[in-house]
Amino acid sequence: MRVLVIEDENSVAQNLCDILQEIDESIEILTILESVQEAVTWLNDNPKPDLGFFDIRLADGDSFEIFEQAEVNFPIIFTSAYDEYALKAFKVNSVDYLVKPIDRDALQSALDKYKAIYTNKDQNYDNLIKVIADLRQSEKKQYKKSLLVYVRNQILPVSLETVAYFHLENELVYCITHDNKRYNIDQTLEKIGSQIDPKKFFRANRQFIIARKSISTAAHYFQRKLKINITPAPKEDVVISKTKVTQFKNWLEF
Repeated sequence: MRVLVIEDENSVAQNLCDILQEIDESIEILTILESVQEAVTWLNDNPKPDLGFFDIRLADGDSFEIFEQAEVNFPIIFTSAYDEYALKAFKVNSVDYLVKPIDRDALQSALDKYKAIYTNKDQNYDNLIKVIADLRQSEKKQYKKSLLVYVRNQILPVSLETVAYFHLENELVYCITHDNKRYNIDQTLEKIGSQIDPKKFFRANRQFIIARKSISTAAHYFQRKLKINITPAPKEDVVISKTKVTQFKNWLEF
């Protein structure tokens, strides 16, 4: 089985590939792509894979945009978490999904479903494209405008427009606003990232999700990384790994 992976989190992509090859050593990972543009270019220049794993939210847009710019005539397993409407829509069209972090049993089940349904059968791609269009409309309405934070014994909503960045520190997540107020927030960065607009926020690394408005400068760092200066300045450096530099630049231009 020839597999294409589209995932902008290097650790998630590697974990997926490792589990795939644990399950079936004959699986061939054709390539790992990190953005919509990379995916479109690759799909237009290469033979189709047997199966694709598409992360829904990428640095330069969402993976549904790939369907508008390239021919995707092979089965897809999406990796994301969506509401009940979306999950039912995927299932009706025999498109499976995986919730990150990816679990081995869930991945095995998805592969079994692929083998049972897609092998030697044609997929109704007209229906799939329609579902994707519906999901894009639904997804646009899902981004939150505020998140709840803790202040002593109170729980208060903080507008995302006021947020400069989210920071993981000593296993706790903090929300820092543009006026340098600091709040504890009872969610993981992964969960926060799934609720906020990826056009306005970028997952810089394991410790930071940064807002576009907070970025002042970006400078080359050692080993082809980028060091990002944000305001208000955190105590530690915000560094973009070399594998995410292209995504970050595309996101800044988007």
